[in-house]
Amino acid sequence: MLKIAVFSQKGGAGKSTLAVHVAVAAARSMQVILIDADPQGTVVSWAQDRQAVDPFVARVEPSSITQLLEGATSEGFELAVIDCPPHAAPGTTALLRAADHVVIPCQPTMPDLSATARSVALARSAGRGYSFVVNRAPARAPEVMQAIEALGGGGRVAPIVIGDRRAYSRALTDGRAVTEFAPSGSKAADEINGYWDWLYEHVKEQAWQTQQAA
Repeated sequence: MLKIAVFSQKGGAGKSTLAVHVAVAAARSMQVILIDADPQGTVVSWAQDRQAVDPFVARVEPSSITQLLEGATSEGFELAVIDCPPHAAPGTTALLRAADHVVIPCQPTMPDLSATARSVALARSAGRGYSFVVNRAPARAPEVMQAIEALGGGGRVAPIVIGDRRAYSRALTDGRAVTEFAPSGSKAADEINGYWDWLYEHVKEQAWQTQQAA
């Protein structure tokens, strides 16, 4: 089972929202478990209003993440998306170690860019690969390209930028994701689908490189 943690040291980066939309996009083609390890419980609150059964949503304390993932693997799940706590909360390192890859969302602002250094340090200390994605990006803002260039100095940056679109938050209000809420071919749905396709291929490539180096 592939395991992806979504983590950011900076609050307001859209971490939980991104985790939900990515998990639903992935659930089109595989069995997905979406794990809420954030004390704020955003994912669990979203799931309470959701009618669809996929992805399966589970709440977990960091100390129990290994057992949950082992159980999910035995039940046939192919992907786990872990919504981590913001900041370096107790147990965060255990969550990152349990993942195969860490996604670090970042808004194109100086405070967010500065905070990524701490996120990277935690991912590295957990011994896990990571990638950045520019999230909640304003349309046609020069700061977006500046953020991509700045992040590129510290790691791989997703070529898909996630825009600051109302559709992302509106979809969540009744337990849906943007790929279900927005019409097919909408910019928001295309962004999420494109990002997930890229992330999946990137993580598989990273895993292959790790195996070759072992």
